[in-house]
Amino acid sequence: MRFFGSSLASTAAIIALAPAAYAQDGNASEILPEAVAEGDRVDGAYAPGHGNDSGVSTIDRQEIEARTPGSGDVNQLLKILPTVQFDRHEGLAEPETIQDLHPAKISISGGRTYDNLITIDGIDANSRFDVHEDSPVSINEVAGNSAQTLWLDSELIGAVTLRDSNISAEYGRFTGGALDIQTRDSRREWGASAHVSYTSDELVNYVVSNGTQASFDASGDPLPEAPDFRKWRFGATMDVPLSDKGGLIFGVNRSRADVLYYRSANYNYEPGYRHSISDNFMLSGDYDLQPDLKLSGKLTYSPYESEAAHQNGINNLITTKGGGLAASLKLAATGNLRWTIKASFAHSDSSREAPPTNYNIPSDSSNGNFCSNASCTQGGFGDLDQKQDTYNLSARMAHDLGPGELRGGLDYQHINALRERPQTYRAYRSALVEDENENPIYPASIVCADGDSLTCVTGEYALGTYGEYRAYTADIDLDNVAAWMEYNVYLGPVDLRAGLRYDYESFLGNHNIAPRLAATWNAAPGWTVTLGANRYYGRSMLAYAIREQYPDNFSYERRGTYVGDQYVVSDSDWYLSKTSVPSGYSSSELDTPYSDELTASLGAPLLGGTARIKGIYRKTKKEFARSLRKQEEYVLETGDITTRRFYEMTNDGHSSYRGLSLEWLRQVGKHSFAINTNFSKTKSDTENYLETSFLLTEQDVDVVFNGEIISLVDLLNRNQRMEFASPFIVNASWSALWLDDRLTTNVNLRYRDGFSQIEDININETIDGRRYDVYDVVKYPDRINVDLNARFDVLRSTAGTLTADVRVSNLFNTIPSKDSVSISNPYQMGRSFWLGLKYRY
Repeated sequence: MRFFGSSLASTAAIIALAPAAYAQDGNASEILPEAVAEGDRVDGAYAPGHGNDSGVSTIDRQEIEARTPGSGDVNQLLKILPTVQFDRHEGLAEPETIQDLHPAKISISGGRTYDNLITIDGIDANSRFDVHEDSPVSINEVAGNSAQTLWLDSELIGAVTLRDSNISAEYGRFTGGALDIQTRDSRREWGASAHVSYTSDELVNYVVSNGTQASFDASGDPLPEAPDFRKWRFGATMDVPLSDKGGLIFGVNRSRADVLYYRSANYNYEPGYRHSISDNFMLSGDYDLQPDLKLSGKLTYSPYESEAAHQNGINNLITTKGGGLAASLKLAATGNLRWTIKASFAHSDSSREAPPTNYNIPSDSSNGNFCSNASCTQGGFGDLDQKQDTYNLSARMAHDLGPGELRGGLDYQHINALRERPQTYRAYRSALVEDENENPIYPASIVCADGDSLTCVTGEYALGTYGEYRAYTADIDLDNVAAWMEYNVYLGPVDLRAGLRYDYESFLGNHNIAPRLAATWNAAPGWTVTLGANRYYGRSMLAYAIREQYPDNFSYERRGTYVGDQYVVSDSDWYLSKTSVPSGYSSSELDTPYSDELTASLGAPLLGGTARIKGIYRKTKKEFARSLRKQEEYVLETGDITTRRFYEMTNDGHSSYRGLSLEWLRQVGKHSFAINTNFSKTKSDTENYLETSFLLTEQDVDVVFNGEIISLVDLLNRNQRMEFASPFIVNASWSALWLDDRLTTNVNLRYRDGFSQIEDININETIDGRRYDVYDVVKYPDRINVDLNARFDVLRSTAGTLTADVRVSNLFNTIPSKDSVSISNPYQMGRSFWLGLKYRY
């Protein structure tokens, strides 16, 4: 365990010495100049919605500052909300995971990670590309794609609002939940802030699961070196007033991770750091054109890049991009007729840059003597361009009508998605051989007619095969049109909200109508009972449409010509030897996935605070899945005939979710408490849209369970989803002010209960002469995690405030994933620290 005295001492110095200095001799005015009052209470962990907005929860700026982890990822704030699920294996200390600066993937109310509507300042930030590829060395796919195309550091965020149920007709294109992230607004007065924070492997106490330790003990091998890394976050903001009618805010932020990697043993364990960088630039402003008319604009630019390289090779650096640009302009009016008109544009770039050619060269040659294998590899897999542009124009209107309010709106969205291999990529291999018995050519006999290159060196070698992956362009346009209307009426103690939403998307060509209905009975002051029945339609995804346009793959070979005792090899000798065809895909005549929801909630005062009990039932149908449509003969360019498999996208997937959450929040002076829990069961017949429903693949398969022969489909239907679906969680948060409001602390607890799954246990049993796979119950352990954030105002004066910041993850050093067993990456993140300073004026 690498973390000890130095990090603990630095932490103690920041959160202990400063308040001690403040208290010494009672001379606070000499050590700390005039204080600037900033309030004497803390906000609640989040603000729960009430009545027909029972599914709404909002986290404000103060809590964002207090509770965000050191990484600055605002998605992590959602761990205080009961209906949000996170990766079950979060906390593994794999170098790639440490280096990754993407926002955390989330599931809301049983939806998959790509089923949510995520917006930043109301701008759509959802990817239409395949988001499941995780290998950066994939030939045809870009790795590390996030379902969220745009993201910003917490320093630039003003509020985060989650909608998990009873969602207004204003929101569409989701079957999970709606997450709206709002950037900070200008204060309309001069102000500035700057911050810096840091963590590294020296500030981490690595832990190892019992299973992993047992594997090393059994083998007798020592544990490898723990991951070596360092991370920085730094940035600044400035508020600029534009008279008393408006203001601007400028913001810039950078997050950087550098992680040490080693090539494989055959490449001498050569070390090298690789980095990820996430930059944020923001310009936001608003101006009151009239007392009831405001013009506002937002511009954010958030490029991202991450380096990767295969450990078995050199000169193979791959840089994957991410993030992008978002801009919006909004005109809003208040008064009797309340309306907004908004135009926005979002561009995301998740392309890949890599060397265009790959070579596998004999190691006993002058070009290939950099490894101990028989042959050595260098080069990459070629560039892939992947970009998405979203244009949006929307209008909203609200007007008082009779005993209620009538609201409605129109949305038009145009999306262009581009996937392109801009140039043909080649992979060379297979040194030439003399005859069919594969006796190697003596190096001295080879002559390169076209001069020496990486494919041929006179007197040494000539490569005799290459695979060709040809350039292609998949360019897809689609249009979304949506209209919605909603009437909120107040009939004595009953509030009724009736809404209807219409969506049309040109790619699927479906006209979807989604009713939304909610009713609240205000039984007594503070007491509300809410019922809701709603339908939510999802959106298309383009993975199949893009794969449909992949070109065939080609293999070329060459043989030289003997001229005397010389074997002459020329580039003109290449000939097409083989063609392979990728699987075919199609996605025509699909329905739009939809989720039907029933929900009920109770809001009530309890023990001086507020309680909310909420039940959600979801049934999601027509989910995207894969099906083998046909196999047919295919004539290759060589004239040979092969069999090609054609897959089609289907609506065979389905899911269900049942959840019951209990929440309680209370503020007591300078202390704020929140505790909640969620009991849920989530079932799906596919993990994602690139899988075939087990209802089809396993429909005729029988297995043995508890000594009985049973249909595998019936057995699998008993399981709940493995990932992002823990059946029982408990969250708790405590925020407090101390020492004349100079010290702010926040403690967050999250408990995830263990659960059981029915799985193949790799045993076979023969009954009546027939062999069956044996299935049994496999138990997965629970996990508890506690985080601590502490901020102390070291210096306060009329010139500003200097704050020391300590953010501790996994305070009690628990093992994040107890069931993980890994030899290649044995470590997990135990107690870890971020240390920082912030100045604000």
